[in-house]
Amino acid sequence: MLRFHKFILLIGLLTTAVFISSCDKDDDEPAPTTAKIRGKITLANTDIWAQYQDSGEVQLTIFPEFSLNPPAGWGDVPDGAFGPGVPGGRFAVGAPSNAQNPFVIDYQAGFNVIEYEMEVDPGTYSALALGFRHDLITDPSLKTATLGVYWDNPSQVSYGIVIKVNAGGNIITVFDEPAPTSITVEAGDDITVDFKADFAIIPLWYR
Repeated sequence: MLRFHKFILLIGLLTTAVFISSCDKDDDEPAPTTAKIRGKITLANTDIWAQYQDSGEVQLTIFPEFSLNPPAGWGDVPDGAFGPGVPGGRFAVGAPSNAQNPFVIDYQAGFNVIEYEMEVDPGTYSALALGFRHDLITDPSLKTATLGVYWDNPSQVSYGIVIKVNAGGNIITVFDEPAPTSITVEAGDDITVDFKADFAIIPLWYR
């Protein structure tokens, strides 16, 4: 009976040692320093994409927090912010956070849903946008046509822009779309962001 008690005690000590060792390993794992944003983008009018597939690429980009000083991110710009008589609007005023490594979408016939996953630094982002970047357009204000942005309604398209032009002293609004919804993430977050995009803007943007 004594031997049996010693055996039970030994098993208990070994189990405790294994548990403590396991806890130590968990404690040794580094805390996450980035966050993940993933989701689905539903595409409309992909037949237009088929017509343009050899003249550029579709990119998913994310923009830093909006600021006019210095210019950064995507947001509402007052009239005259960039000079007397220069119309304001709603658009990106700086490069996306992933400008050097955008999430590029390859064309596939019949392809109308994109699944994506992005790793980002903690912080606030002013816009998550899908765009078509034209190889042959040199004007930076026209080079990328926004196909859609993440906003409060994932089942409807918003290009996220308000574009105005100065026509002989008269300010005319050409596009008036709901604003992108900002995204704030902390280290270790894994969030789902779905939205809709539409290629119908391409012929209007590059005409």
